[in-house]
Amino acid sequence: MIRTLVLSALLLTACSRSTGGPLEPVAAPGVTVSEGKDGDKVAMVQAGAVSARVTARWSDTGGQSVMLVYANRGRTAARIELGTLAMTGPAGEAVVMSAADRTNTDLLDDRTDNDDARLVLERGQDGTASGLLDVPAGAERRIDAQLSPFSNVAAAAAGNEIALRVPMPDDPRRIGFVARRPALLPF
Repeated sequence: MIRTLVLSALLLTACSRSTGGPLEPVAAPGVTVSEGKDGDKVAMVQAGAVSARVTARWSDTGGQSVMLVYANRGRTAARIELGTLAMTGPAGEAVVMSAADRTNTDLLDDRTDNDDARLVLERGQDGTASGLLDVPAGAERRIDAQLSPFSNVAAAAAGNEIALRVPMPDDPRRIGFVARRPALLPF
């Protein structure tokens, strides 16, 4: 009886609607792709001394998410306007809703003064999103960004080609992605 219930639950979850998965970057001129620590593919773009490592996820039931790790190997601080972060695909455009600097956030240590990320961008009531990120010389900043759903009538789907506009100190860079299903866990 228990075996039948477990099998039924597995079949129901396999038939249920997806909630998204990873966005797999596509190598292109100006975009390099490598494997991250957790096995996900990571895209990297460069603008002078500033680079951005990017991973992203898609959803068919809600917003999209992007993790950006900016590194400044230059001698002067870099300033990046995060309000231009956006995704486009067959289901429309997803715009940045909020972004938080998680650089020194650590929930696993005993301290409590470093548990909250610092909000650096939030979309206002008037629909505008503006948020300046300063990256000092020789520093890194880890940004966790949440984007809107693609539209109210269409959602992303596995296999969709998605373009991400990544804010950089000069002009945004474009990274192409393909929406993938999450890997199934072995039992």
